[in-house]
Amino acid sequence: SHVQYCFHHIPKTAGSSLQLRLAHREHMGQLPKGTTLIVYPLHDKMQFYRVSEDPEFDASKPIKEAFLRTYSNPKSSGNASIVCGHYTTIQQEGKHYTWLRQPLKRDVSHFNYDCKFGHELSKDFAAHLSMMNGNFLVLWLYEKYCKLSDTADIGKKYGVVSKTLRDRFTRVYDSDNFENSWTEIANELKVESEPRLNSNEGGKAYQNLTNYSELSEEFKTWHRMYNHYDYLLYEEFCT
Repeated sequence: SHVQYCFHHIPKTAGSSLQLRLAHREHMGQLPKGTTLIVYPLHDKMQFYRVSEDPEFDASKPIKEAFLRTYSNPKSSGNASIVCGHYTTIQQEGKHYTWLRQPLKRDVSHFNYDCKFGHELSKDFAAHLSMMNGNFLVLWLYEKYCKLSDTADIGKKYGVVSKTLRDRFTRVYDSDNFENSWTEIANELKVESEPRLNSNEGGKAYQNLTNYSELSEEFKTWHRMYNHYDYLLYEEFCT
């Protein structure tokens, strides 16, 4: 069966909860065996996860645990009708969906996640962000989803990404309204919308070093300026 649905996962936008729910529905027999394929990075390599090849799948655990447990298993090749994950691209067929997130909330979440693993560039959130390019959403979609690597200026990249989201995606959702989007997707895929499993470690498995509510207006103004095109993209598709 060819790809009918492609769910592209930008980091820190609820993608792992979607993956866990899809894997669970297949595991329960609500989707045909072999329907879902997750394409994700681990140990600097592209990896593949199929719940159909994982007899130990446990819906009560984060999907990342399943990745870590199974990544070295030999994989059967074969098709899937639902492909999801960080490494999905514009080249896949089918209906494409993605989630954007309010840029500062996404950056806060990514920083807290990085700090859990010692990947932060500075313990100070502002310093950490200022060492990065900014406009994470636009650059991610341009490089990872569109598979473009040229050095066009950020305004041009934004134009390409904005047009791609309009032309290629069936829906672009706001991850803050993830549950509403899940209800739509469950209906489209003809699976049960309950149980609403969560794979998200936010606030549980790692300490939140930075809270959105504690950030100053001055900082928020700087962030909006530094990430101008991410805000444009988010506001265009999610407000």
